[in-house]
Amino acid sequence: MNLNIREIEYILVIAAEGSITKASQKLYVAQPSLSQILKRVEAEFNVSLFTRVKGRLKLTPEGEVFVRSGQEILDTMEQLTNKFSSLSNAESGKLTVGVPYLLGALVATYILPIYRERFPQIDLTLVESSSSELEQFLMDGTIDICIIPLPFKFNPFPHHMFLQSRMVLLAAKNNDIQNHCYRKSSKERFPYVDIAKLDNAPFIIGHQGQRIRTINETIFKKAQITPRIVMTSRNQETIKRLVSNDIGYTFIPEHYLDIFGSFDYLDCYYLEPDVDYTWTVVVAYYNDSHCSTAMKHFLDVTDDYFQRYSKI
Repeated sequence: MNLNIREIEYILVIAAEGSITKASQKLYVAQPSLSQILKRVEAEFNVSLFTRVKGRLKLTPEGEVFVRSGQEILDTMEQLTNKFSSLSNAESGKLTVGVPYLLGALVATYILPIYRERFPQIDLTLVESSSSELEQFLMDGTIDICIIPLPFKFNPFPHHMFLQSRMVLLAAKNNDIQNHCYRKSSKERFPYVDIAKLDNAPFIIGHQGQRIRTINETIFKKAQITPRIVMTSRNQETIKRLVSNDIGYTFIPEHYLDIFGSFDYLDCYYLEPDVDYTWTVVVAYYNDSHCSTAMKHFLDVTDDYFQRYSKI
């Protein structure tokens, strides 16, 4: 039998809602995907689980058996999870953590060493991918927990705060925009800049689908400017080097300045609040009932990092 817990959960929601459309909205799963899951489960058992009555999906006798048995399976799994979670001395286990490419270095440097030192018996695996793929992995159960920037693309997962930071404009030394910068306070790290002056200016941004690119595009829209995208890169270090050679500008979270090597050979500028973007990174997981002891330990470590290093 090739059936997983997630598929059982989806069928039960379809039964409760009486509609694939309503179930897809509640589950934040695309309607075609949900229809395919239903067809796959029906094919697995060679039965029809639903029949349509007056525009609403109604359970067949086989469907009623599936729902009763499926709920029993879910209840048993939840009880098992709760029993394991209640074992205060359960310091062993496995944990698969997902991180986007841009945050891999930070997590590997500041989070994983602390976690491994505190909980050496937990088998820890790191998966790097795009933020959108990590969300899908979380829904599929491929990973247990992930660190990703907001906003979520698919599903409003339960989450803890990990980082918040204002954005800064990154520019080469002796750049054209420096004549438009100004100080608001001697206590602030960088001067401010009027980015309205950057209309049609060259910019280097991330690839389509990367959250950092979405953030850059959001700032362009808020500032009502249309830049010239001269290059794109998935690698933040590559973008930084291109900016230093005066190929173009880019926006990055201020927190990057402290975790990704020297930025002394570049100029940095704050943005006015009306065009700035609060870069927010969270630690997300599928749901509270599947939060294992190993995951809770990981959340403790990341909660501590947020309290110490958030830039907002």
